[in-house]
Amino acid sequence: MNAAGLPLIVLPGASGHAPDCSPFCAGPSDRDRVIALRYPNWRNSVDAGLTGEALVDAFAAEIMDRIPQMPVVLLGVSIGGHFAYATALRLESLGRTVAGLCIIDSGSITAARSAQWKARLASHAADLLRRGRPGALVLHARHLAWRGLFRLAGDGLPVLAREHAAPLHRIGTIDPAFAEELSMRLRIRMTAAWMRNLDDRTTSLHAPAALLRTAATAANDGLWRKRCPELRIIDLPGNHETLFEAENAAALRAAFLAATAEWNDAGPVFH
Repeated sequence: MNAAGLPLIVLPGASGHAPDCSPFCAGPSDRDRVIALRYPNWRNSVDAGLTGEALVDAFAAEIMDRIPQMPVVLLGVSIGGHFAYATALRLESLGRTVAGLCIIDSGSITAARSAQWKARLASHAADLLRRGRPGALVLHARHLAWRGLFRLAGDGLPVLAREHAAPLHRIGTIDPAFAEELSMRLRIRMTAAWMRNLDDRTTSLHAPAALLRTAATAANDGLWRKRCPELRIIDLPGNHETLFEAENAAALRAAFLAATAEWNDAGPVFH
């Protein structure tokens, strides 16, 4: 691990793809401390009957196994922010030191469409056109087509995926967008109830926390303040789809480094 900082555990968004972690590094050598965790693929999720509780247990166990002594910093992007918060609570309950929690643009997560879904998708499509990225727009349209199909299954999607795993797998090998959307929809569908119950008896995180968010998720500030009493909120430019784009990456990097500058003093760093 890089002696300049504590291990940074990254939990990705619903797509499962680890984000570009360069905004979270002070320099090239800082990449050595970044550990991106993975969600189980859709087949393993349905076979195991994935739950949010089981996922958090698995994340905490993996962190303790890979980093047995050092304090850690957790960072969650979008849906990963909720899992990172719950994992930080689990680690604290097990006596592990969490030096800090950073949440990146994490709004409320439900299996149903949000009221603004049409406007958000139209805005994203228009932005891709403005950037001159027709290939990305076509890929976006394929994702939307599969997403709409999976939404038709409703709460029956996990059963459908379990009973028709072989043909669904074959389609996924032909079109990766199909497999990615299926994994995403199952991940949200199978953990949405757990997320709704996460705040029935909100447990406050002892570690300091930072919420770096765009205006699109500002309505959830109160939720995060309740979860994390030592919360610092920093506005980010762009929106949920563009905050990692080149024109916004510098602002994201500056916000992250400013918010987490003192966290590396939380405990000893072992070489």
